[in-house]
Amino acid sequence: MRLRVFVRKVVEALFKVLFTYDCVGEERIPATGGAVVAANHPSYLDPILLSLQVSRPIRFMAWDALFRVPLVGALLRLFGAFPVDVSRGKGREAYAKAKALVESGEVVGIFPEGKRSRTAWMEVSLREGAARLAWETGKPLVPATIAGAYRAWPHFQALPRPARIRVRFHEPIDPAPYRALPEEEALSSLLAELRHRVERSLLPSVKRDLRLSVLYRRASSWPRWHELVPLLALPLVLARAPWTLAVVPAAVYLLYLLLDRLVIPQSLPVKWIRSLSPVIVVVTYGLLALAEWNLPPLPASGALFALLVGALFPNLYERGTLAAGALSGLVAAVLLEMVATWLAPTSLGPHISLPVFLMAYAWEGRTVFWPYVVVVLGAYAIAVPLVLGGGVGLTLHALAGLLAWMLIRLFPYHRTPGGGCPVWGLGLRLDT
Repeated sequence: MRLRVFVRKVVEALFKVLFTYDCVGEERIPATGGAVVAANHPSYLDPILLSLQVSRPIRFMAWDALFRVPLVGALLRLFGAFPVDVSRGKGREAYAKAKALVESGEVVGIFPEGKRSRTAWMEVSLREGAARLAWETGKPLVPATIAGAYRAWPHFQALPRPARIRVRFHEPIDPAPYRALPEEEALSSLLAELRHRVERSLLPSVKRDLRLSVLYRRASSWPRWHELVPLLALPLVLARAPWTLAVVPAAVYLLYLLLDRLVIPQSLPVKWIRSLSPVIVVVTYGLLALAEWNLPPLPASGALFALLVGALFPNLYERGTLAAGALSGLVAAVLLEMVATWLAPTSLGPHISLPVFLMAYAWEGRTVFWPYVVVVLGAYAIAVPLVLGGGVGLTLHALAGLLAWMLIRLFPYHRTPGGGCPVWGLGLRLDT
């Protein structure tokens, strides 16, 4: 029992990072006595997702061959699954075992779809096992909705990817009123009520995922301001450098932006590369500028890089406009940091300005894990002068980070209603 609790806590912490996993309504599962949990089945992860924040073990049926796989079988048993023979004609045996568990006071989990969904919706035809189990035993039927898991790990994908996942347990369905009905009518009515409760909270998630899939395939935008400004400004910074260093990389990057708009087929990885590209370009030019201005190389660059990656990671889960704002704001922060470095020369400036911008942006936008992001980045910005030196001279660099945040706050990233090029306005909050 203690081992199960320990493993459950470890896996839950991992899922909260990978999938920003959350579960609500787990108190609706009866604290004692038998019950049947029935949920939609969008991914491989579903039995674990339903079990992580539930104190009672949920006994899921699982293919018996999986129990012979090293580690997988052990984890299945640890989470309360029991093996069933899925070969033809063995369904009654599996049902009898599940019924015995419910009658003995256990919680049994069943996916009425019988297989993982092919569309993120619940399948049109549902198997009656969960409804029959509740109807025959008189135990409550607890519907549950798993939202976001289809985007994280659909049936056609080999490995999972980051996505927001939320599990919601609904009010239990009391089978008592249905037990007076004829069997066929009772099971049909129970399944209809189960579907209604699950799909009521599943619908918004499916629509959101559909919008994202359409967005990922849509043609990319023409070059945006935070992509063009570095192309115009940074060669001026390196004006004394050879033209091959100051101009050619900028021309190549502009060519890439045009090819991405006109030629390159679009997908999620392609769009993320495009979104990250201006940050990579401006940071590279910034490092070259330090050498051009005869300043020492950036100290502890590995620590700063790891910090920035960690601070940007939560934006993977955010709305497109909020994630785009973080990246465009980081470009503005680097450009303003270069101005601050020109006015108050020091190689330590990026250790202050960039964390300050990301800290203020996470706080104002309430991004995923924002309390942790704010604390870590704030502590880092305070520790840098103490550990690496710099003192009061770094104040101007902190102001550069705050100015970048104010610019993004006053001119947030917006898309036009029909897509296409972004529009910039004075809205202070992003709700699209």
